Amino acid sequence: MDLKPRVLPIDRFVAIYNAALAGLWAAYVGRAPHAAWLALAHVAAAALPALLRRAPAPLSPSLRTLRELYPVIWLAGFWPELGLLQQLRIPPTFDQQIAALDLALFGIHGSHVNLVWMQRMPYLWLSEPMHFAYWAYYLLIGLPPLALTLLGRTAALRDLVFRLMLTYLTCYAIYLVYPVYGPGLTLPRYAGPLNDGLFYRLVDSALGAGDSPGSAFPSSHVAGAVTIAYACSRWLPRRIATLLWLEAIGVLVSTVYTQNHFPVDALAGFAGAWLLQIAVAGPVARWLGGCSTVPGPVLPVFAPTPVAAAAGSDR
Repeated sequence: MDLKPRVLPIDRFVAIYNAALAGLWAAYVGRAPHAAWLALAHVAAAALPALLRRAPAPLSPSLRTLRELYPVIWLAGFWPELGLLQQLRIPPTFDQQIAALDLALFGIHGSHVNLVWMQRMPYLWLSEPMHFAYWAYYLLIGLPPLALTLLGRTAALRDLVFRLMLTYLTCYAIYLVYPVYGPGLTLPRYAGPLNDGLFYRLVDSALGAGDSPGSAFPSSHVAGAVTIAYACSRWLPRRIATLLWLEAIGVLVSTVYTQNHFPVDALAGFAGAWLLQIAVAGPVARWLGGCSTVPGPVLPVFAPTPVAAAAGSDR
């Protein structure tokens, strides 16, 4: 991977998303007091590739770190922005269609799996590991990029960040045109002794502080977890990749047990992320003007990529 270009595929990809959001917010100028400011902010963000071409070289260490991680940092703004747009637009949702599909594929005696699973298995020894797996997703987002940054694995970091943003922004675009509130907001939730569990409360607090309505299908939690596991399996030793895949599978299962998603939401997130990494990431990276490091296997390569050798080429 060429580490010298000042403007990378990820910069152009995020700029395209910012330009689209700028146009969307511009349509609401005059109808929402913050629309004009958000439209201007996205226009400025879309101009970042032009600014990067004129940036002094070399950048200071702190600016280099910010330059590599800024797309992931911006997720903290892109995610709640979805909720603002849904509240402003109040578009028709597709919950009825997705709920019917889930019942047809995974229904149990006319009910959804996520409605009956916790009720039929109200065991603390099961609930707490499930909620821990769901809660650990938030660590999964931040720790791998931070670790690769601290290790100086620039090529691995850029590969991970590009793949992660491709997955998340694709999910966000789907939410804007095909909003689904999901069972967490439309169906009754479990109430009982399990509500007092530590990780149950942590998950409940996290969702209460940062959930965005309309973002249930496909599950971006599952899609993001699968993407991180896939990308890291290309660069890190097998034992680490295996742990990340176990957590990704834990997120896939726990999103259903914790009643936040239908099984069809979770499987759509898994399949969508897999398709993006196998078939889309490489062509998109090449189209945006960069060299793709995507190999062609159907399954990810778990053999430890020679870290020592790669470290020298990453810097």
